[in-house]
Amino acid sequence: MKEEQEILQGVLENYGLVEAKTQLLGSLWNRVYRVEANNGHLYSLRLCPLAIQDRRSLEEELVWLELIASQQQVRVPRPVRNEQQALITTLSTAGSKRLSCLFEWVEGEPAKENLTSSVMRQIGQAVASLHQIAREFGGSFQENDFRSGYRYDSRLAASHRDWIEVHQAEIGVENVGLLDAAVTWLIEELKCIGEANDNFGIIHADLHFGNFLVQGEQVSVIDFDQLGCGHYLYDLAVLMVELFTEVEDWAESWEDFKEGYQQIAALPFQEEKEINPFVVGVNLAFLDWVYNSPNPAVRKQMGQRLPATFESIKARVGA
Repeated sequence: MKEEQEILQGVLENYGLVEAKTQLLGSLWNRVYRVEANNGHLYSLRLCPLAIQDRRSLEEELVWLELIASQQQVRVPRPVRNEQQALITTLSTAGSKRLSCLFEWVEGEPAKENLTSSVMRQIGQAVASLHQIAREFGGSFQENDFRSGYRYDSRLAASHRDWIEVHQAEIGVENVGLLDAAVTWLIEELKCIGEANDNFGIIHADLHFGNFLVQGEQVSVIDFDQLGCGHYLYDLAVLMVELFTEVEDWAESWEDFKEGYQQIAALPFQEEKEINPFVVGVNLAFLDWVYNSPNPAVRKQMGQRLPATFESIKARVGA
């Protein structure tokens, strides 16, 4: 679209990237572009949708990414500051503003196509490194109400009741009853688990295999826009859910992941059943996204996963 091209060029001018080549990579939520400068240098540009105007949360995400990149323990997209040394570029359009940010390009292919034992162990190491950085540096961030709109705790669990009620006709009586029971059970489980520095902190919250890139045998972690505060087991549950649903030899891959994680830090659980509440939480968040996304492509692409998601919740609530 002509209007969007004008927006892109307006944003890129703030980085001295006039006449850079752009290619749309994704649009289910943010619009993400590959940017090639005239000198061949590559970047990734995120153009936030009109529905997202939370400048503070975006800036907090980018500050956290700068911190992770500075630790050099795990490869992540390093934010690029614009010519005014700001992390966020705001472009005014007809009657609105668009927030955007630029990252150094991270080379690699999605890990899902290359889940070797070595790659799974490196994924485990990367996740453990993120959690270690959160334990070391996250306290002061959390004290300042860091990423207040992204909390993966009992408040999120309780908030699911709102959209369940709105979509109850579509969800169906039986599944509405299941989800209501799941929310009640999850809140009680989270109360029992508690929140302490060793089990709760700043998490990625969207660690599906599309957000791990593999180049050779080197793994990078991308797409931190769901970053927030939650239990480290939530991160593990996101990955576990995808293993269960997408990977045939998931048990072997899960063992490789745990082995890699333990090379960096102790696993955040004693028995694997401790992950069950977070699997339910991840499934509820997935349903929330599917039923409430303004983008019809989300329902089209993800709708086929709904029956298995309800079954996963049913198998764990009260187990």
